[in-house]
Amino acid sequence: MTKTANPILIGIIAGLVAAIGTAGSLVLPFFAQLVGMTALFIAGLGFGRVAGIVAVATAAVALGAFTSSFFFTFIFGITLLPAALMSHLASLARPASEIGGPDTAMAWYPLSDVLLAGAILTAIASVCLLVLQPLDTLFAAVVQEVTRILSEASPGTVVTPEQQAQAVAMLKTFGPFSQSAGNMMMLFAGFYFATVILSVMRRNVRPREDIRTSLRMNRLSIVIFLGGIALMFVGGTAGIIGASFAGAVGGGFLLSGFAVIHSALRDKTFALPALILVYLVTFILPPVGLLVAITGGLANPRRAIALTPNKPNEKSETPN
Repeated sequence: MTKTANPILIGIIAGLVAAIGTAGSLVLPFFAQLVGMTALFIAGLGFGRVAGIVAVATAAVALGAFTSSFFFTFIFGITLLPAALMSHLASLARPASEIGGPDTAMAWYPLSDVLLAGAILTAIASVCLLVLQPLDTLFAAVVQEVTRILSEASPGTVVTPEQQAQAVAMLKTFGPFSQSAGNMMMLFAGFYFATVILSVMRRNVRPREDIRTSLRMNRLSIVIFLGGIALMFVGGTAGIIGASFAGAVGGGFLLSGFAVIHSALRDKTFALPALILVYLVTFILPPVGLLVAITGGLANPRRAIALTPNKPNEKSETPN
């Protein structure tokens, strides 16, 4: 691709790839969704804000047409919009001298603020999706299906109506949290792989950063996280809103917590076995591993600003 690549055409192609990936997530949930999200970030980070917005709009319209629903066009649009916003913010830079840095450097928008903006939009998307649906009916159907599977696997298992009601209540409380957290982590995964691919293509506007040291959430995120957790247990619409925001920001803290662990183990002779142990614990005992990672992220909030020499980016000639 050249400097004169048409951002609208790039956006349409990326949007169609994202739509195919999102639709294919029913077959390959993680891989297909990651491909789609990465395509959106490649458009936004490598070819400018116009390409990013067009990519999101194209994906939303294509998925809406696929499902024959204007409602889903809106839902997919607001769900994918964080990719365009994060791409735009990540491409912003100004002279470092404006913030007290050297005259010969450029300061880039902090990655912590990019993540926070993505988390807020992700939470809003989750709220829109969940509030506009009959959650009681949806979660009751999920619990009934799980009950059926358990009964078939173990005929002696009996799940009482009271237990089913408790399961539905638990899903209503923690379901939005896990959904928002998962969406936030998928967002960052797409962002990260897009920066790697664009770096190889020499199309990256923002310089690649050392994720181990730069991936942190800022202090405002702590307030949102704790406030969201408090609202979670209020119930009703307020509970959904609180869980969505706590989950999205919590996903950011989870990512930053793992970055803190990687940074702490940098250059250690036992780094590889230690990291393997950390991830094994996370997969075998998720509550323990995830709690440790989130705690690490909460304990290390900061706004790291990347600085680069004040000259044209050697890896990209694309104006944004």
